Amino acid sequence: MLWRSVALSASLGLVVGCSPSSGNDDGGTDAPVTFTFAPAGCSYTVTLPDARGFVSAAQDDGAAITDKVGAAPARVRLGLGGTASGADPTTTAVFTWETPGASNAAQARIGANTYKGFSWVTPTPTVGFGTTEPPVNMHEVHVCGLQPGTTYSYQVGGGASGADVWSTAQSFTTLPATGKIEIGVSGDSRDDASVFKMVQQRMQTEAVSMQVFSGDFVLWGAQASLYQTWLDAANGVTLGQQLFLPVAGNHENSSAQFYGNFALPGDGQYAESFYSVNIGSAHIVMFDDQEISTEATIDEATTAMKFIDDDLTKAEANRAAVPFLIAIHHRAEFGTGVHSDDLDEKQARALLSPIWDKHHVDLVINGHEHNYERTNAITGPPLAPVVQTDTTKGTTYVVCAGAGATAESSGTAAYDAKQVSFDGTTPYVGVYAFMSLDAHLLTWTAYGLKASGTDDSIDTFTLTR
Repeated sequence: MLWRSVALSASLGLVVGCSPSSGNDDGGTDAPVTFTFAPAGCSYTVTLPDARGFVSAAQDDGAAITDKVGAAPARVRLGLGGTASGADPTTTAVFTWETPGASNAAQARIGANTYKGFSWVTPTPTVGFGTTEPPVNMHEVHVCGLQPGTTYSYQVGGGASGADVWSTAQSFTTLPATGKIEIGVSGDSRDDASVFKMVQQRMQTEAVSMQVFSGDFVLWGAQASLYQTWLDAANGVTLGQQLFLPVAGNHENSSAQFYGNFALPGDGQYAESFYSVNIGSAHIVMFDDQEISTEATIDEATTAMKFIDDDLTKAEANRAAVPFLIAIHHRAEFGTGVHSDDLDEKQARALLSPIWDKHHVDLVINGHEHNYERTNAITGPPLAPVVQTDTTKGTTYVVCAGAGATAESSGTAAYDAKQVSFDGTTPYVGVYAFMSLDAHLLTWTAYGLKASGTDDSIDTFTLTR
């Protein structure tokens, strides 16, 4: 169950990775119940697992809005729905938002069409950080059957005609089904929302098709107000306009607050904690590595590991159509920073790198070490990796963790190809990257983020398949 690692951290003061995890039993005064919703026109259902602790889940009821201030949508964000291995960002979009007051209004308007969704409450944690904050009223609408590579204007809100409330209109573009796709990459924003906003401004200027994020969005994963602060930093820039797919880091600690804030693919007992998606020429598997790295024998960890292995087996068989295999999770298997000797990072390295070798994964994207690092293509024993001159014979590991986190130092390793810090000895306040996917070419360009002036390109490489 998802509460296990959180409760353990709270009771033992466990230090996981770079800091103590926030305590949160994800509970509330109301007993959580299983809630399942079937979005109209979608081939999947959405189930809120009991383990999240969400309460007061209900479908949109079309009731009149009597408190328009309390029902006003805030921080509208764009996510993705679907099964753990069946999400389609070319035809599907999910809109998630919060409101100051409670209501069951959950609708999205796109052109002449109105789509209905559901709402729930993410309760206040009963222990640890966030216990003094109010519960959060959340709303979500899943829309399927859209056209690839098409721009849509939308609003969210709802209510009976004449007694309704709606957000400001904004637009998003579904991913194209073919051709070149550019993805924005960042991670570890947890310490400085102003730096995260700068990264989002770069993503806006570049007009990426979507973003992936490698974890540690906030400092304390159970503290709802932190998500609001960081989401506000992206509001009016990319929020609700670019698809944003994050994985949880150790600071999120598998919290209900993290999973309540973002719409991610997945189903079943551990919905959203692991999933995969095809983006152009890449098959990308993304997962929360908290349990894998700290409690590898519990059911959630073994279920996730089996999913990853099985998913990549299927992806290998489809490599002629989708040639690149990419994994994204938080802890850096082959980072050289201050956490490289931590037990959780060593466990991630020991358990995961053999899977990447087995399936000939091309690229692994991590955070956790607050710097920029890239290995050469490597394979072999986790404690003695072997550099491969042919990049198709090994895995390239990249740490790109500077979207607001306080800088940390790096070490050295024989397999490293590039290291860049942003710790005051350089002109950079962070790092981010763009990953361009073409039919058989992956091009990666990383940048050192400057507080003023033009950002520098600090690394570039290509992979072919």
